[in-house]
Amino acid sequence: KEAAEEASRAKSEFLSRMSHELRTPLNAIIGFTQILESGVDGELSEGQRESTGHILQAGWHLLDLISEILDLARIESGRMAMTLEEIDLTQLVGECVDMVMPLANERRILIEDRIAQGEEIYRVRADRTRLKQVMLNLMSNAVKYNATEGIMRLACTRIEGGWLRIGVTDSGLGIPADKIDELFKPFSRLDADKSEIQGA
Repeated sequence: KEAAEEASRAKSEFLSRMSHELRTPLNAIIGFTQILESGVDGELSEGQRESTGHILQAGWHLLDLISEILDLARIESGRMAMTLEEIDLTQLVGECVDMVMPLANERRILIEDRIAQGEEIYRVRADRTRLKQVMLNLMSNAVKYNATEGIMRLACTRIEGGWLRIGVTDSGLGIPADKIDELFKPFSRLDADKSEIQGA
């Protein structure tokens, strides 16, 4: 048992160190690509601008993946710090909608936002970064796995004990009843072999 715990600690420490090490060159790649894109060293052609756009997109995606590895290492080592603060949920959801809107427009997904566009203002006490991370994951999945020209609905209801229930629903295929027990298994995706959508 002690050996297993020590191995787990060593793995978490390794993941944490590697995440930091990988960030350094990646930040340089992203930084210099942004300089190129700005046109400081001369105006870029349309093809060059498209290429730098691809580099930036891939760079930001890699940075997100590295951050997730770092989060995993922090959680496993018990060092995940949460900063609780009062948050305007209406504003936070609006920011998330802005971020998923380009992908939604591309797939012609209608976003029915009853939170940010509703009359009621919801406030929560939470870690802003983590809450935004969860909302973005749910919302981007509701767009990616939705039917083309489908709908994503955002809603919030008050429940007992002063809690809020946030709902993110979509008009995609859904999950068959016999597959529900596969939910939340690490690195498990339903019918991943039949999907062109990237993810873990």
